[in-house]
Amino acid sequence: MNHFWANLFFYSGMISVSVVIGSLISFSLSSARKYLHFLLSFSAGLMLGATIIHLIPESFELIGKESSIWVLAGFVFLYLIEKFVTVHICETLECEAHTLGIAAVVGISLHSFTDGIALGSGLIVSRIGLIIFLTIFFHKLPEAFALTAILVHEKHNRLRLLLFNILLIAMVPLGALLMHGFAGPNNLRFAGVALAFSAGTFLHISLSDLLPHVHEHAERQFPIFLAFLVGLLGMVGLEKFLHHG
Repeated sequence: MNHFWANLFFYSGMISVSVVIGSLISFSLSSARKYLHFLLSFSAGLMLGATIIHLIPESFELIGKESSIWVLAGFVFLYLIEKFVTVHICETLECEAHTLGIAAVVGISLHSFTDGIALGSGLIVSRIGLIIFLTIFFHKLPEAFALTAILVHEKHNRLRLLLFNILLIAMVPLGALLMHGFAGPNNLRFAGVALAFSAGTFLHISLSDLLPHVHEHAERQFPIFLAFLVGLLGMVGLEKFLHHG
C-alpha cells in the first residue's frame, strides 16, 4: 500500500495548488470570472466521462447490480446537501451578492469530503485513481474561486479566507484517509460501494452544477461546448490508454 500514501500525498498537493490558484484569482482578478465558464464546461465533460466510462463500470465489476443503488444514494445525498446548504457554483458566478458565506463553506467542505472518499476508493482500486484526481483537480479551481468570491463580498478578513481555504483543502485527504481506514487494502467490496456512491455525486455535479453552462452564454455557445467535448473525449482517450496499458 506504499503507492496509496505516495499517490495521496502527490494528488493532495496538486489539488491544494488548484484551490490556491482559484482563490488567488478570485481575490485579485475579478475580471477572470468570464473565462471560468470554459473551465466549468471542461470540468463537466471530465466528470461526466469519468462517471459513465470509469466509475460506474468499475463499481459494477466489484459489487454487481448493487452499484446502481449506491449511485442513486450518492446522487440524492449531494442533491440534499446542495438543496439545503451549498451555494451552487453556477449561481455564484452570476450573482452580484450572497449572504450565505458560512453555509457555502460548510456545504463546499462536505462536497470536498465526498471528493476525498472518491479519491481514496480510486487509490485502493488503483486503476482509476488518476481519473478521479483529474476530475477533482479541474473542479476545485472554480469551486475555490466561487467560495472566495462569496467570502470577499461578505467582507471576511484575510485570516478567515486563509482558514476556510485550508479547510477546503484538508477535506479531500481527510475523506481519502477515512476511506482507507474503513476499507483497508483488501476490502474491495467497500471500495466498490464508495466508487458507486462517488459516481452518484459526480453525476449530480456534472448534470446539475456544471453542464448547464454548456447551454448558457449564447454568444460563446460553440467554444464552451467545445471545452465540454474536449473534457469528455479526454476521458474516452484515457480509458483507451489505460485499457491498452
